[in-house]
Amino acid sequence: MMRTILLPLALLFIYTGSYAQGAVNNKLDNFTGNGYAGAAFSEMRKKTNMPTTLETVGTVYIDESFSPCNVYYNDELVGKYYYRHNAFNDEVEIKDTKYTEEPETSLATIKELTLVADNGKELSLKAYKNKKDVVRNGYMYKLNEGNKYNLYFKNSVKFTEGTNPVNSMVRATPNKFSHFTEYYFMKDGDNLAYYIGNRKSEFLREFEKAKRDSLASYIKEEKINIKKEEDLMKVFNYLNSI
Repeated sequence: MMRTILLPLALLFIYTGSYAQGAVNNKLDNFTGNGYAGAAFSEMRKKTNMPTTLETVGTVYIDESFSPCNVYYNDELVGKYYYRHNAFNDEVEIKDTKYTEEPETSLATIKELTLVADNGKELSLKAYKNKKDVVRNGYMYKLNEGNKYNLYFKNSVKFTEGTNPVNSMVRATPNKFSHFTEYYFMKDGDNLAYYIGNRKSEFLREFEKAKRDSLASYIKEEKINIKKEEDLMKVFNYLNSI
């Protein structure tokens, strides 16, 4: 059960004297790792400068409005805040209130922090191996939790630069932010999440040989499409039951 602790806001988030839209550069003092008074997070992640004059289609945010959430350090409640996820920078912006005049800060990028939204979504920083087999850190939402495997999804945003027409016969295209979702799973006791591709054969190879045959049979019998989120959840419910 998660326990509430008294932890001043200044230990988690600190505001600088001035803010530019989409650009915050904050640092905090020494972090001891215990989450109690007298300790503070060592460094806040810098936001990428997004030109305010850039005209684009789409948004860098999963939801542009700030939503209520609880922030936990390990299993201890730090407090209630408002957040929004900048999926282009892969950054979580935090505020004390929903007031538009209050400047936002960046949630410290350490793995001990977990954010639980009022709608039940759980967001935390994970190490993951992407589809190019490159290990990175990024924010992931928990979809399914089990005694053997956890299933996550990761929201990302890609920027595509627009084009100007070279003549009247060519149509201009705008700058565009495109959203996409990737799925990952993590084995119990592991600290690395693995990318789930769209091919069944690649997916099966991620598991030990003893489980592959039964998993392949389950996928065939249940007509599972691993490209679909609801079917992936069925697969991991099955894996956690055997």
